[in-house]
Amino acid sequence: MLEEVLQTPGEVVIQNLALVSITQGKYVNLTDYLVELNLYESIFEPGLTGTLTLSDSRNLAEEFALLGEEYLIVTVKTPSLDDNDAISKAFKIYGLEDKKYYNDGSTLVYQLNFASIETFNDILNPIFRGFEGTPEELVARIYLDYMQADRNVSLNASEVGKVKTPLVIFGESSNSIKFVSPGWTPVECINWIASKTFPKNNGPANYLFWETTKAFYFGNIGALFKNPEELSIGKYSYSQSYVNSLTTDERHKSMYAIKNLSVSKSFDQLDNTMSGYLSNRIIDVDLYNKKFTNVDYDHGTEFSKYNHMDGTKSTPIFDPEIVRNALSYVDINFSHSKLYNDNPENFDVKYKNIFGNRRSNLIELDNLKMELVIPGRTDIEAGNIIQVSIPKKKGGALTEEDKIQYEDDPLYSGYYLITNLSHKINLKTHYITMDVTRNSFLSKEVQK
Repeated sequence: MLEEVLQTPGEVVIQNLALVSITQGKYVNLTDYLVELNLYESIFEPGLTGTLTLSDSRNLAEEFALLGEEYLIVTVKTPSLDDNDAISKAFKIYGLEDKKYYNDGSTLVYQLNFASIETFNDILNPIFRGFEGTPEELVARIYLDYMQADRNVSLNASEVGKVKTPLVIFGESSNSIKFVSPGWTPVECINWIASKTFPKNNGPANYLFWETTKAFYFGNIGALFKNPEELSIGKYSYSQSYVNSLTTDERHKSMYAIKNLSVSKSFDQLDNTMSGYLSNRIIDVDLYNKKFTNVDYDHGTEFSKYNHMDGTKSTPIFDPEIVRNALSYVDINFSHSKLYNDNPENFDVKYKNIFGNRRSNLIELDNLKMELVIPGRTDIEAGNIIQVSIPKKKGGALTEEDKIQYEDDPLYSGYYLITNLSHKINLKTHYITMDVTRNSFLSKEVQK
């Protein structure tokens, strides 16, 4: 939780911003060159990426000979947070673009593109071997053996390797998997495993693999909805009148004020029907027994079996009585019930029970989206829960009482999952632009 020692919203301390070339044996502090640092993370992306815009009037690009093999060291922190909540990680430079000259050519502004070291480990390590075990065991084995990297680099080799980027696994599965990787990268293997993983207790099969500034995660997104109040990073309010009326003693509340808010998507029932979100069918073809089975999935009837942001008070984003047809979206699965004698219920046999569940629950993560801009905090990650308070629209001008006390909009206020996150940092300020989503509305009975 943020404390009052933070003086202004978005205050940030850049403890280290440096470029390191192991091959050239060079190190340079980039703080004096910084225009803007951007970091991007998403639950739908396996690695961190970012851009660094520099203003160079000292011929840094010539003296340092940027070749795309350099490392970027980043350590930034919100002043009121613990060191463990800082963003502290090494990245690898992979590109330079948008070079522009200013002031009669005396100043060069350009952008460096970078990605996490694990991203490069991934593309350089195609896997040709077999695996067998639970999804959790396989993901951990692949990550540790082929991807994991040091969180920092140094010209002094003895300092390398003390801290690794951890892997966090959550949401217990119920099946085992046996397969042979035909040269897939580690991330391709892990994403494939995620698509073949079925949770215990018939929950949502929306397993994903992603990286944040703190760790890698592999888990069932539905598990994050079980206790949103325990996972919430705090309650953020969107009301400019409210923020502007704050007294000096209440100034710390502005740290939890939403700077900008837009509802980028509420629903699209045409797309929901065509994409198979509402209902879908998979035709399972058993090659050994030479027969096929139609397996239909209906999200309207299955909705109540899953965790939702408002618990038992949740209602679907679509009308439960809406007309739907499983034949609106059809796919085919080829199963081999006798392929492995020691594993008669391998992933391909289970897949007919995973497909529709996974498809609908993943699409649901894109069905109701808002974009928020908030003061930056270095402890926030994609996959966190945020509570959003939006004032209920009233007719006429706001009274002074309305500015201080207002009712929450019952439809859009509540808990949201942070799916995408962009840190924008310069020498003075830090702001976060995020996409947030929820998988339900508050039921109409409760809204009343």
